[in-house]
Amino acid sequence: MAELKDLYVVLAPAGQLSGNGQLRETVRERRNRKGDDIAFWYLSPELAKKFDLPGTNVEAVVAEDLTAINWLKLRFGGETVSLKFDLDQLRELANSLPPKPVVRDISTK
Repeated sequence: MAELKDLYVVLAPAGQLSGNGQLRETVRERRNRKGDDIAFWYLSPELAKKFDLPGTNVEAVVAEDLTAINWLKLRFGGETVSLKFDLDQLRELANSLPPKPVVRDISTK
């Protein structure tokens, strides 16, 4: 039987959380400090849809720790909600780091 748990979520339009690469570094540092099994997951727009999160074309971070979610909201913006998740599904599907930032060539020729 699925282990459902209330977790905290920060939701934002796709790219708002992960666009500049700082969220990727935050997730990596958090896992390095607290271990890979920490309850802290990034949901891409595809995973946000799969987990039936509210909104269209959103990305999210899901965590047990409300303080971490509040810090992310202050840092990146977005909306905070509490939702039930299947922990096994999160562990299986959402362990990837957020995407690398898109590097744009802003040089002039």
